[in-house]
Amino acid sequence: MKPGLYPLLGPPASGKTTLAREWALEVLGRRGRVYWVGLPHQRAYVYRLFGAQGAVLGLEFLSFQALYYRVLAEAGRLGPLLPGAGRVALVGEALRSLQGEGIAPGEARLFARAIAELKRYGLSPFALPKEGEAGRLRRVYLTYERLKGKALDYDDVRHRAGRAPLRLFPRPDLVVVDGFREVGPLDLRFLRRLAREVPVLLTLELLPEGLEPWRELPPRPVRKEVWALANPVEETRHLLRALKRALAPREMGGEGLDPWEVLVVAPEERIGGLLLLKDEYGLPLYDGRERALGETEEGERVLALLNPFPTGRDLLALGFAALGRKALRLGLVGEEALGALAEREGLGEEWRAFQELRTPGPDPLAWEEEVLERLGVSAKEPFLLRLRLALRADAGNPLAWWRSLLLDESLPPEPNRGVALLPPLRALGIRARRAYVLDWVAGRYSLREREDYFLLEELRERGFLKGLPRRLKGLDPLFWEEVSTRGEEVFLLYPEAGPSGAHAPLERGVRPEPLPPASRLEALPEEPFAAPLPTSSAPPAHLEVLRRHGECPFRAYLERFPLRAEDGALGWHLLPEGWDRLLADPRVGPWLKAHEDLLQAMSFWVRWPGKRFALRLDGVRREEGGRVVHLYRLLPPGKDPDLGPRHRWTEWYALWAFLQREEVREVYLWTWAFLGEPRPYRKNPYRRGERLPQVEEVRPQVDEALRRWGMGGFSPRPGPHCFTCGLQDLCRKEDV
Repeated sequence: MKPGLYPLLGPPASGKTTLAREWALEVLGRRGRVYWVGLPHQRAYVYRLFGAQGAVLGLEFLSFQALYYRVLAEAGRLGPLLPGAGRVALVGEALRSLQGEGIAPGEARLFARAIAELKRYGLSPFALPKEGEAGRLRRVYLTYERLKGKALDYDDVRHRAGRAPLRLFPRPDLVVVDGFREVGPLDLRFLRRLAREVPVLLTLELLPEGLEPWRELPPRPVRKEVWALANPVEETRHLLRALKRALAPREMGGEGLDPWEVLVVAPEERIGGLLLLKDEYGLPLYDGRERALGETEEGERVLALLNPFPTGRDLLALGFAALGRKALRLGLVGEEALGALAEREGLGEEWRAFQELRTPGPDPLAWEEEVLERLGVSAKEPFLLRLRLALRADAGNPLAWWRSLLLDESLPPEPNRGVALLPPLRALGIRARRAYVLDWVAGRYSLREREDYFLLEELRERGFLKGLPRRLKGLDPLFWEEVSTRGEEVFLLYPEAGPSGAHAPLERGVRPEPLPPASRLEALPEEPFAAPLPTSSAPPAHLEVLRRHGECPFRAYLERFPLRAEDGALGWHLLPEGWDRLLADPRVGPWLKAHEDLLQAMSFWVRWPGKRFALRLDGVRREEGGRVVHLYRLLPPGKDPDLGPRHRWTEWYALWAFLQREEVREVYLWTWAFLGEPRPYRKNPYRRGERLPQVEEVRPQVDEALRRWGMGGFSPRPGPHCFTCGLQDLCRKEDV
């Protein structure tokens, strides 16, 4: 095999990795040495792929970064390394030197990503324009390089390795580069140099411009089935049943697959829910998401200490059990609320100990060492390193930076320990005998291509920036093809609808055959206990309860008692008893004074009993010995009137009832928002004998609602009104 670059082009699942493996095995069979270059999360998969047929000697898996480190180490040109968190911290320091204080970690991260892209494509700060946001990036880039000094970030290592002598020891007989979606110009330049000395097999789905393929592979068919399930819950349950059947031994009716032969691809936000159910189903599910330093057991305790808005859970994690349990039970968040709770419950000493623990002293590093000791953190150096970087980014406010750097720093991937649950990007470059893909609907699987904040698409076509790739490439269809070919056989599942409505699947499927129960809960009798629906012969509490019976009878049943005073319109519910207290309020007092005569003449929350139901009027005022009546609909601050016949019956029924009385000559209808001005529903009053269209619409609805109420059915009726219900899903709890 002669030295040279051998680009192997083919669509996803076309056999590129299989061909590369055959080349590698041929070299290994001659006792040669093979470097297999891939992404870090592919390491365990590659070793398992080669170890399936027995032990092999001479194979070494490397990431590009590790290969560059080896080249520089052999050439004696390796310098102090700057990790990813260090780059963000230095960019924060550069921003602070240019713009002053108040730089947030998120802003520094935005600049750091832009600088990394420029360096990855070999562009210096002087390639950027001087004006606009690109000019600001140029200045930050220059300052970052000055502050970095002799330290090497990841892209400096790439640059330096491209110029260093190639003295690899031991020398490889074959280099395979596999599993990458694209290779940048600097990486390609390095591979061309390497290919002058050893054969380099490069597998890609899209070749860079100017590179001709050595061989093209045709598409290879993959067995696919698309399953349509009713909703996300049924989709999840069906997936777990299918996994249980796939892993069960053949003598028990299963398929006898090894856990390492099965793969599940799911959106990252769905993986946590699947892991919660693994014990119920008895499945060896493994979390394949990327973990940060702050997500370890020790890191979670440190983050609980650094939370700017501490919670009861944070207090419990730090050992402050008494205060933590009370705060968690009440759902309190923040220092002010927790401090007030500690004072009320006599736990001030515990609260002061918590505050003392989270307050840095004059020497932050000494304080951190003491804190880590108290929190039981054994490996202190990673946390100390991030605090040193945070102090460099913002010495005046290092804790926010420290917290951000702990959440950003990724940990090396762990070896697979069962059926891997992988987010889409972590599944690329890995295949299994069988793959299940969850949530196969539009919008869930996307590369989210969008223009760069600093360098828009048109800027990437000018001057020195021509080397930068376009951000809007339309690669989503290729990404979908990659995700849907992660196994020799693939099952694509999607829910037909969810809480937000119907879903549009990427491919239409069919309803799968129902699978047998796979957990103890599913094996229980199919008719669970359900509490009997409530019944009552009591009349409705008032007319609005009767109206709401048409929306949800169960809610109307629970509101059959008269509403409490505090259930009235917000603000108004304090009247008339709280008049003196409201006068003392600096905001409400002047408003009360301005309307004092009118308010003093009103009667609030008037209950008007009747033979069939009662009316509960918000406000009533009479003039001329009762000949003129004013009805008020009282509203919370800023709320629009709701007197439409579909939304409110009380005022219209009361209006009609008042006009039936001989002594009443006319009736005015008003809406009045708290702290606002009273507004007439119409300029002219309503008089006896006048046609009232709203009353004509309301009265038949009242008669029909009374008929339904008399039937005694009070079952829950879900709908949009559930969003305004304050009964905390009691109807669902009774159904359990």
